[in-house]
Amino acid sequence: MKLTASTRRIISVYLLPTITGLFLILLLSIALHRYSRDAKLLTNQLLADNIEQLTTIFKRIDEKCKIIDFEHEKNFVDFLNVKGFTGSEVGAMNLAAAEAWEGPYLPTNPTVQDKNFVIVETAAGYYLAPGDGITLANGKIIGKDIILNKDTNFEKLIQDPTALQYNGRPLAALIKK
Repeated sequence: MKLTASTRRIISVYLLPTITGLFLILLLSIALHRYSRDAKLLTNQLLADNIEQLTTIFKRIDEKCKIIDFEHEKNFVDFLNVKGFTGSEVGAMNLAAAEAWEGPYLPTNPTVQDKNFVIVETAAGYYLAPGDGITLANGKIIGKDIILNKDTNFEKLIQDPTALQYNGRPLAALIKK
């Protein structure tokens, strides 16, 4: 089959650029979708890593300084970069042996999505968790879809893969009974 000059012109001027443009749009759409999905999964990975690191730090603080309590029902974790302080309180945390403080425990206070981690007082103890406003990979928002307060059953949420769990790793942890 021989192509006429007008057919070749239509193919070269209209059809090939259109197909190329659609292909590029498809590739861009796939890349944006993957980026969006990976960013959400990365948030959960970061949360799990930070919870693990912070749990270790708070257990060390409790061993050395004996955590007595926290000031509020929900307390921001914004004091781990403190080198020294006077009295028995650092941030919202009250310590029995404040002189044993070995801070700073971190160069900067950890945040995710520009939100601080929180320590929530419950009947079962003090739990470390992501702060209000953090969006998890499953689309749930802490403080809106997952409410964290004194009545929260953290153990149930930690066991639920649709709540505060990611790939078998908890997104909250008990730091003191």
